[in-house]
Amino acid sequence: MLLVAAALSWAVTRSQSEEYDVILKELPTVIGPWEGRDQELKKLDLVYAVLETRSVLSRVYRNVQAGDEEVDLLITFFKKGHRGFHPPEVSFLAGGNTIVEAGIVAIPRRIGNRPPAVEANMFRGRTSSGEVLFLYWFIAGERSMASYYKSSAYLVWDAIRQRPTSASMVRLALPLVDGDVERTMGTAEKFIGDLLPLLPQYLVEGRRPALGGRPR
Repeated sequence: MLLVAAALSWAVTRSQSEEYDVILKELPTVIGPWEGRDQELKKLDLVYAVLETRSVLSRVYRNVQAGDEEVDLLITFFKKGHRGFHPPEVSFLAGGNTIVEAGIVAIPRRIGNRPPAVEANMFRGRTSSGEVLFLYWFIAGERSMASYYKSSAYLVWDAIRQRPTSASMVRLALPLVDGDVERTMGTAEKFIGDLLPLLPQYLVEGRRPALGGRPR
């Protein structure tokens, strides 16, 4: 399945415009109790080629109210008409790492009694420096989902209807604290709950109208 996914992504690679990168990187570095710092992507040209877009946000957020809670956030954005998702397992396994457990989880919405906000892929991986918990999902237009194939189908259908939509992938990586999956998932859910209300205004094409100054 991963090979097929990678082949589909490679087959539809297209060039990206820098204007889309600007908006994504305007995502606030302070989100509730979380303070973020941008990470430098090494070997940029290779990274962009693998991810199949130059619109990439790579940032680590730390909870200032709980020093041991840290989230590595990666967001990739694809302009309208582009279908270039890159499932994280591909590069994770290619790096010589091992997947210990995998599945799909539902991240609850904090506001009101609305249904789950995000259906996300989850996998627990073992690296040379310890275990890491990964969560990721795809966004096709205004639709969020865990399935790579479903999201790709939506994009193709939108293109057929001549209503192409933009696409994104959101990936979180968290070190597994003391091997406690439940605790680590709790940290992820808190961060996602703070992140979700902000995402739509930064996953867009073209420049956002100024709203009284640039966010932090």
